[in-house]
Amino acid sequence: MEIEYCTRCQLKSEDDLLKEVAYTTDHSLHDILRHAQRRRDSQVGRLASEYAGLRLQRDKERLAEYQRELKELIENAAYEAMDSILQGEGIDGLAERMALDDRKKNLEHKVASLRWKPRDISEEDVTQALGQHERQGYIEVRGGKLRITSKGARRLGSNALDRVLQGLSGKELGSHPIEESGFGSGLAIRTRQYELGDDYSLVNIEKTATEALERCGRLDLEPRDFVVHEEVHQSRLCVGLIIDESGSMRSHHKLEAAIETALALAELVRREPKDSLRVFVFSEQTKEIPPWAILNEVLSGGFTNIRTAMRAFLKAAANQKGDRQAYLITDTEPNVENGRYVGFERAIVGIMDEALNYRRHNIGLNIIMLDETPHLKQLASAMAKRNLGRVFFATPRELGQAVVEDYLRAKRANL
Repeated sequence: MEIEYCTRCQLKSEDDLLKEVAYTTDHSLHDILRHAQRRRDSQVGRLASEYAGLRLQRDKERLAEYQRELKELIENAAYEAMDSILQGEGIDGLAERMALDDRKKNLEHKVASLRWKPRDISEEDVTQALGQHERQGYIEVRGGKLRITSKGARRLGSNALDRVLQGLSGKELGSHPIEESGFGSGLAIRTRQYELGDDYSLVNIEKTATEALERCGRLDLEPRDFVVHEEVHQSRLCVGLIIDESGSMRSHHKLEAAIETALALAELVRREPKDSLRVFVFSEQTKEIPPWAILNEVLSGGFTNIRTAMRAFLKAAANQKGDRQAYLITDTEPNVENGRYVGFERAIVGIMDEALNYRRHNIGLNIIMLDETPHLKQLASAMAKRNLGRVFFATPRELGQAVVEDYLRAKRANL
């Protein structure tokens, strides 16, 4: 029996169900089952309850059928027993033959199994509820574990981006004050004479030396000899999301908001062929993952190693062309460095060095602090100031809008 919905409601409920199961604690069927049993009003709870109702109705019908068959079997056996006794068969032999009746034992087992079967939502019902998403390729279920596929993550990212853009629709995306803006530059093959104010990094050494040799026969440089490359401005942006996944981020939907932000930004960046997104998650350790995999690969740890996470993106982005912007999302103080606990005071020294290193490499560092504790606000502000980046103090609800809006502002600055 198929459950029917109106098409628009079905699409909405399917999206809500996918989001719901994506943010369960450990993506196990047992975990999703407990969620469905506790939250009957949730999407997975409602759908699993409907499948449970259908299952119980089928079980009731099967129980009645097995009981009818068992009753007929017992009645027939009684008539046969009377005939056997009348024909002189002994009682002991007759009782033993009846006790070994496999069909009767099988029916009795089926009746007992159905009669004592749990009436609550079962793992079977949850599997049925997830079946449509599995057939559509949004999830995979193996060995009692659920995994969100890249297709499922794309759908969640598209939905998250739609929600963020709707929230931003009434806001003006103007310029954002920073020391330098734009999307960086590359060097063209074309060259020209040096002009006052040109950056010395643009000098074409080989051609400059040739100019001097042609002029006087020796390497005696004068200002008129200098030749520079022309700059080609690029609308290319390498974005880094550095997401704290330590224990504190699991409260108040902070980690869920960070994951949803990563998916929304991944969908937005996917629409800009020249742009790229690098996602790093960290607690005590740091790991780079594909943006869609953030739903399945969650680190855990009680400590926070921000410096190693910052260094990981800097290393990954060092040779990327165009502008480079990192968003560090955290809610706690750093306390680990080089694999050992060093405490807050010592950890911030290393973090400030990394912020300055970002500045040396012309990488923007934007701090998004999800906690308003005074010393954490001071830390975030100091890091942004050291890098000449920006700092945001946001709630989980505002996180996606803050990152997407800043990305869009950066893109518009180059138009």
